[in-house]
Amino acid sequence: MTHNEPQSLPRRSSRTTLEPNGRKAGSQITIMGFPWPFYLAFLVVIIAAVFLKVMPVNIVSGMAIAMIVGGALKYLGDSIPVFNTFGGGSLLCIVVPALIVFTGLFPQEFADLADSFYNELGFSELVVTGLIVGSILGMNRKLLVSVGARFFFPIIAGVLTAFLVGALMGMITGFGVGRAVMLVVGPVMGGGMAAGAVPMSEIFASANGGEPGSFLEQIAPAVIVANVVCIIVAGILNGIGKTVKAKSFSGEGRMMRKGDFDYSKASDESPLTIKDITVGLVLSITIYMVGEIMSSLVSGLHAYVWIIIVAAALKIFNLLPERLNLGAEQWYNFISHAWIPAVLVSISAGMVDFDAIVAIASDPRYLLIVVVTVVIAAAAAGAAGMLVGFYFVESSISGGLGMADMGGSGDVAVLSAAGRLELMPFLQIASRLGGALMLIILSIMAPFLL
Repeated sequence: MTHNEPQSLPRRSSRTTLEPNGRKAGSQITIMGFPWPFYLAFLVVIIAAVFLKVMPVNIVSGMAIAMIVGGALKYLGDSIPVFNTFGGGSLLCIVVPALIVFTGLFPQEFADLADSFYNELGFSELVVTGLIVGSILGMNRKLLVSVGARFFFPIIAGVLTAFLVGALMGMITGFGVGRAVMLVVGPVMGGGMAAGAVPMSEIFASANGGEPGSFLEQIAPAVIVANVVCIIVAGILNGIGKTVKAKSFSGEGRMMRKGDFDYSKASDESPLTIKDITVGLVLSITIYMVGEIMSSLVSGLHAYVWIIIVAAALKIFNLLPERLNLGAEQWYNFISHAWIPAVLVSISAGMVDFDAIVAIASDPRYLLIVVVTVVIAAAAAGAAGMLVGFYFVESSISGGLGMADMGGSGDVAVLSAAGRLELMPFLQIASRLGGALMLIILSIMAPFLL
């Protein structure tokens, strides 16, 4: 290694750690990598600055409140038994800041700064673009090419069936066909919050006018409730799979009834470096600019849709050296580790009206459509998977619940409940490419149904 070459960042540490919030390192409790007394001091400083109203409206202040408050909430939620199996940390980050603003516990400047940081200062575009580009370029191309075409059959079957049944439920209950499809079914099947519901709200606002926050208030409850339903359904499928003796019903973690593939990541396992993260950042923002250019030339498709198309083309046609794909993946990993709690806190405090959330989530029609959407999508994905050689339970979990849960933390919770962690690559395909497909579909439908 030359003197100027960046030091390697090992993928795994030999110390006992828990990620992403580093709950324990050896015998020392840590939060976001810091011993808890230090982090508590950081939190006190931030809260004092908020109450003293000395925080200028800039990216540093926004990052400070979002990351430090988000890290504390993520740690707390992930530490509560049972609640943590339902993505507790992420749920606290989504609910608590909005509740703090609603009750007036923090000054209004807290909400104003969170809103400005996420929207006006451009943090939203940086994070969402990084998640989209990194998730697609970081996928196992061999798995995508060899199984992807077949696996998309249960994904598409689940999505189409969910749309049809959701529209029918919207008509029967009086909730409205357009509202049911766009504000409930779409977000449920959209692959999570940060890379699904957030860009979805921006697409809706761009297509129909209004503020993204007003749309997010209507779709966020669907994502949260669906995540809980997915975990419950995964546990039920696991139990049924142990009792039903039909050969095509449960593979006990194996996807294919015949053959099966190696699901491990077929990529360079050398340590990643600071240079790789830089590569991912530059690649991500460049593809973002391509998306903006294409959006300006072709009206009707949001920039995020073009970002998805460009990233998918680069991956499918193998147009980038693997090291660049790894760089995009490492940038994605950095965002997921450091910034997802900050994103959720910013959205919750700055864009979500707690009154609106409660009103929407307490509507029995809304909740019924969410539950039916998850169950029908899982059943349709399982049935379609059997037609292309998959086991019913594995296809249902991967193609159905993988689309409907809340992204990364939701994938882990669902697979833990199902006892099938080996299916993670398939849920990643469902959440990433399936979620990206939903953004494209909803971008086309939004002007007509909202």
